[in-house]
Amino acid sequence: GFVSAVYHLFFASQKFRSHRLVGLCFLTQYAAAVYLYLFDYDRYLDSPFVWSLPLTGVTQSIIAALTFTFLPRKADPGFAAVSDKSVLSYYTVVENSFYALQLLFVSVYLHQGYRVSIVRRFGGPLSVLCGRSVAEYFFVFFIFYVRTLWPVSRMRASLANSAKNKSDKNAMMMTVSTYAVKVFYLFAKHFVGFFVNYLIFLGRVEHRGRDQMLLYGIQLLSGYAATVSIFIHTLKFKGYIGPRTAMV
Repeated sequence: GFVSAVYHLFFASQKFRSHRLVGLCFLTQYAAAVYLYLFDYDRYLDSPFVWSLPLTGVTQSIIAALTFTFLPRKADPGFAAVSDKSVLSYYTVVENSFYALQLLFVSVYLHQGYRVSIVRRFGGPLSVLCGRSVAEYFFVFFIFYVRTLWPVSRMRASLANSAKNKSDKNAMMMTVSTYAVKVFYLFAKHFVGFFVNYLIFLGRVEHRGRDQMLLYGIQLLSGYAATVSIFIHTLKFKGYIGPRTAMV
């Protein structure tokens, strides 16, 4: 049953325990954050989930990068949405921390109180930056200049390796899913990342306004894409769900 599955996933084994427990912490927070966002947005906005959820996502991604060093280093991502036969790439695990770090910044930056008290006060404030900080300019305009510090997995590598990483039964579905993920990545880079930061930087997002609420909804969906999706891959790898379900 459900309780037995939770026990075996998170508590039964000593192996990778820190990764399991931090993952459980993330999933618990995620469920609570989504509930508050949907049914009591003001309470969500005043809760620590605004920053603690993405911070846990960053922590989980770093632990994963330090733990699963035995995974193959390959450009083919291997995660469940693009393959039903391939092993997850170590590059995918490591680069996940880059996106989780972006998500943490946007989530904090989007909140007026945290933007003033954390990003601008402790982010290397300089008088020549007109009340802003080095961290603010860096994450808003220059974050992708350091993208090369992380390894890269590529959707085109998954497509090129389709004969080996996709079963005949699910090949068409996985190919369509791979293209969908590729389009989503392009959309996420420019809209979920750059565009949101530009709006905040220019002062176009009203605190507790509808635009802020919608943008926080996008950040919660991004948390699903960045962290929950890796957990779903684990469920598929352990046989709890099938490849079609794992595409969700």
